[in-house]
Amino acid sequence: MKKVLFVTYGGGHATMVAPVIRVLGQFPGISSETLALTLAGPYFKAQGLSYKGFKDFILPGDEAALAWGRKLAAQYHHPSTGIEEDEAVAYLGLSYWDLITRFGEVEAQRLCQEQQRGAFYPLSVLDRVLDRVQPDIVVTTNSPRSEQAAVEAANARGIPTLSMQDLFGVFNWSQPQADYVTVISPMVRENIVRDVGLRAGQEYLVTGNPAFDLVFDYRGPVSAAWRRAHLPGLPEGAKALLWVDDNGYIGKQTDLLHIRTESEIISDLDALARATKQSGSYLLIRPHPSQQRTIFDAWMKRTAHPHVLFAGGLPLYPLLNAVDGLATYTSTVGLEALLMERPVLQLGYYPGKKTLLLAEWGVARLAEMPAQLPDMVAQTLHEPIPTHMQTRINEMFPNERAAPKVAEAINQILHSARLRHAV
Repeated sequence: MKKVLFVTYGGGHATMVAPVIRVLGQFPGISSETLALTLAGPYFKAQGLSYKGFKDFILPGDEAALAWGRKLAAQYHHPSTGIEEDEAVAYLGLSYWDLITRFGEVEAQRLCQEQQRGAFYPLSVLDRVLDRVQPDIVVTTNSPRSEQAAVEAANARGIPTLSMQDLFGVFNWSQPQADYVTVISPMVRENIVRDVGLRAGQEYLVTGNPAFDLVFDYRGPVSAAWRRAHLPGLPEGAKALLWVDDNGYIGKQTDLLHIRTESEIISDLDALARATKQSGSYLLIRPHPSQQRTIFDAWMKRTAHPHVLFAGGLPLYPLLNAVDGLATYTSTVGLEALLMERPVLQLGYYPGKKTLLLAEWGVARLAEMPAQLPDMVAQTLHEPIPTHMQTRINEMFPNERAAPKVAEAINQILHSARLRHAV
């Protein structure tokens, strides 16, 4: 029996891992175990999938580490996240004790004051996980810290490693170190080469992103029935643009995140409302999960535009299916809209670095200033996607599910078969 160890951190990247685990469960002679950290734990619990956390790898002699964990949990742990307190104590304590072991207590304290949990790199903890699980391959996504430590620990033992890249390899602050890296398209490898270079002997496999696999269930024409049931204020046959807001953007001269201000948010809402009204269309608004809804509620109450509807509480994929186009800055929902064959308008006039270059890659329309919005909104909603743009979309993005491809790659690695489709 071959054993796969999945290591995933956070609820977002857990959505990449879960579909692969389900498909891999259909392969004979392969078992899997998952280390699901922080918000990945509640996600796996909600999905009915088995998992372990740091609390399952506590050893005799960890009393001092757990004492630190209780101190840190008082500062960082919030029960509303769904993370169990004993897991928070174990994760924080073992990670902090790893810092103390490597750098000493004074330096560990300084690193945590400067970087908070970003200072964690619990290599010693992942070593004990490998000791217990004894995997034949370690599979991660491209989250930092614990997943990177898992890959490093496995590489040091000669255990094959595979990492799933979620997006396009832009702003890779650390080089992917796994033996095999799965990507959405060959362009991701080019971006990583340009940014940080490749590790010798790495193989890149074009598979897509398993987190987006459900998109393919919602492709097709607008669902009039779903619209009527969930968007009763949207007239039958009306053109609708979905605005997906962004929490912030990376500064032009730094790698620091600028959180968008209330005035910036409202300015965009005003401009989009004018543009959609001018094109005879409707505007649906979906805030970023970390934005305060009160800003949007107050704006809608104050302006009372009859053609503007709030869509923040609706499930994403049925909502994307129910609209005619999407506008955003750099939300990954723009990519999901393209996979669902919906045209995308990218706003490109904030003064920051772009983390999702859809317009530059020729797969989305671009509004470089607010004055261009009326024309660009009209084109997005009332004109077909240009042929050259559709060709580029077809070249760049997968047209089938990623999880079976990733699972088959894992199967081939485990059985020492030669992998195909490397880029």
